[in-house]
Amino acid sequence: MDISTLKAQLAALSSQAGSHKDQADKYRSILELILQNQDTSICTECLKLFVEAIVNENVSLVISRQILTDVSTNLVNQPDEVAKPVSHFTLDKVQPRVISFEEQVASIRQHLAQIYEREENWRDAANVLVGIPLETGQKQYSVDYKLETYMKIARLYLEDEDPVQAESFINRASLLQAETKDETLQVHYKVCYARVLDYRRKFIEAAQRYSELSYKPIIDETERITALKSALICTPSWRKCTWTASSARWNFKTFPLSSNHIIRPLLSMVPLS
Repeated sequence: MDISTLKAQLAALSSQAGSHKDQADKYRSILELILQNQDTSICTECLKLFVEAIVNENVSLVISRQILTDVSTNLVNQPDEVAKPVSHFTLDKVQPRVISFEEQVASIRQHLAQIYEREENWRDAANVLVGIPLETGQKQYSVDYKLETYMKIARLYLEDEDPVQAESFINRASLLQAETKDETLQVHYKVCYARVLDYRRKFIEAAQRYSELSYKPIIDETERITALKSALICTPSWRKCTWTASSARWNFKTFPLSSNHIIRPLLSMVPLS
């Protein structure tokens, strides 16, 4: 479908009367034709025109929500060079009425964040997710959804080497983690929290968190060993201690630690059973 044909069909549909179901079905038929377009640039422009038409205030909100849900679902299957600009365009277009499209906006933002992750654009991915009104919107999000999203934002900020922002969002997750019954999410929270503490150089607390993880049977043995190594590396007692004669006192200096500094000496002291 080319752009001129699309414009004509959308204009004709907007002036037609009919039930919500009939009109929604007609919009879906047009969407299917757009998605069949093999030219990504034309497909992108057609999707933008389509989105602009369906979120128009002259279209019933019931229809707009249904069709925008279909758009967001189909964007996941589109190449990033189509999904990314269309997602941004859609978010801009619905912004004046964002409260009416919270569910659709959240879905689009989640996918857009995945695109930025693939590009290793960690900060933009985090910022896109921050735009989901988890606490202030009208939609009631589940505890697990909010917890998972906050942890993802924290992880993305860590990837961007911004532990301050990461700590802010892991603290929000802290208020929710006790409410979830999903043990996997609880483990992911502990891992993320330990990493944040580690980045923030709160080594004692980080060591405690890593140590807790090393005892979790739900975690793979290799990962538990990694957690134990991390706990040992964070332990503040492993410091280089030098005597400063002039001040007649101990001067502790933190030095870079690797598994070779710690793990090998410790393993040599562990009795073999």
